[in-house]
Amino acid sequence: MRIRTWILAAVVAAAFAINLGLVSLRIAQTGEDTVRARLAQSANGLRSQLELIDARLSPRAAAEVPELADATRSPADPAQPMVRPDDRALRAAASALAPEPDLLAVVNAQGALISRRAKATQPLDDISKLPLAKASLERTPVPTFAIYDGVAYRIAAARVPGNGAAVIAGAAADDRLASQLKSQIDADVTLIADGKVIASSLAGDARARVLRWSAAPGQGYGTLQIYLPLIGNALSGKLPRGATRYAVRGALVPLDGGVQAALTVPASPYLGWLGRYQAFYLLGLVLFVLLAFFWGLFAPAQKVVIQRVEAPPRTTPTRPVPRAIKPSLLGTDVGEPLKGPEQPAGDVPWGETIHGSTAESRPLLASALAGLPTPTESLDPIVPPGDLGSEPAVVLGKIDPSQQPAWGPDSAAAQPLDAGLFAERTNPGGPGEAAMAQARLDAAEREGEFPQLPGDE
Repeated sequence: MRIRTWILAAVVAAAFAINLGLVSLRIAQTGEDTVRARLAQSANGLRSQLELIDARLSPRAAAEVPELADATRSPADPAQPMVRPDDRALRAAASALAPEPDLLAVVNAQGALISRRAKATQPLDDISKLPLAKASLERTPVPTFAIYDGVAYRIAAARVPGNGAAVIAGAAADDRLASQLKSQIDADVTLIADGKVIASSLAGDARARVLRWSAAPGQGYGTLQIYLPLIGNALSGKLPRGATRYAVRGALVPLDGGVQAALTVPASPYLGWLGRYQAFYLLGLVLFVLLAFFWGLFAPAQKVVIQRVEAPPRTTPTRPVPRAIKPSLLGTDVGEPLKGPEQPAGDVPWGETIHGSTAESRPLLASALAGLPTPTESLDPIVPPGDLGSEPAVVLGKIDPSQQPAWGPDSAAAQPLDAGLFAERTNPGGPGEAAMAQARLDAAEREGEFPQLPGDE
């Protein structure tokens, strides 16, 4: 009993362990695929949000303002030099932008006039210090990330048609922008340039951890924390089994201007519950094994009841006594007479009943034995035939030959049956058989009963 209990417990525990392994692998693979899909979706969303920022800056709309074109037009006298843009040109450019961008500048070959949020207007003689200033005078450059006066901006520029001036607009790439991007793409955004964090939606030590990970990027960083009752996070870094145990999963997205965006998502919503599930599952499995061990160790032994059953005495089978084989009636027309109650005289209106065997009934008996119709087989459909008693009964009646041609003087039933003919019919074996049949018929007539011919049963 003990061994059987332990074997059953071992089989059940092995089945549960296999089930845990299969379920863990399937759930871990699903979690990994979900995290990767979320990071890819966030990367696409980041690029889309940057395109929306560039469209919101809209420097081309400001460059097409007529007041700005008049304020930056070249002097009518070619001998006079070009002047640097003034406040009138800056106000004309700002009138086409709502809300006003974090950086707005009107630039030409002589210099630039720059307006920044929360700062006073600043003239600039060396336009090379302003990002996209020289490029904007020659063509319309593509938007990019750039750093001016220690602040990162997303800058776009457009040339004023008809003269040698351009408009530059930029949005500050700071923590506020990173937080806005996070709310749009559902992932933390950290902008890194030249090995430094210029903007991030993270706070505190998380920024330094992202920066260290960006130096040697991988699937993620940190250790997934698994909190359990009584033991806390003692199993962190050991669970879940079958999956990577990074606390944060990340992906680096290269942007323009030498800036990289580190997109990070926490792995706990996808894999943390799997670690707790495995911990509780293993605890239950260990408790089951211990319970089965002690149950088999201290369970009472099963009592064996031996019952003596006596076998019934063996008997020698007896051979059945063979029954006497009677001769077969096959090929004959003779059968045993029916025995029934004696029919009283006077029941038949056209004749009388003669009991026993007499000389007058001999032809009728011979006809019956020869297979011919007898008077007991009524030819009248109205009157049913009578039952025969213990002795043969013959019914004689007056029959009109004209109405009953079967009983005419020429019929076979009206002629007396010759004994030799009867013997030949009933015993086709030869004269000897016919003589024996005649003798038995005579004896039967004397005793008042029918004989039993050879072949009767």
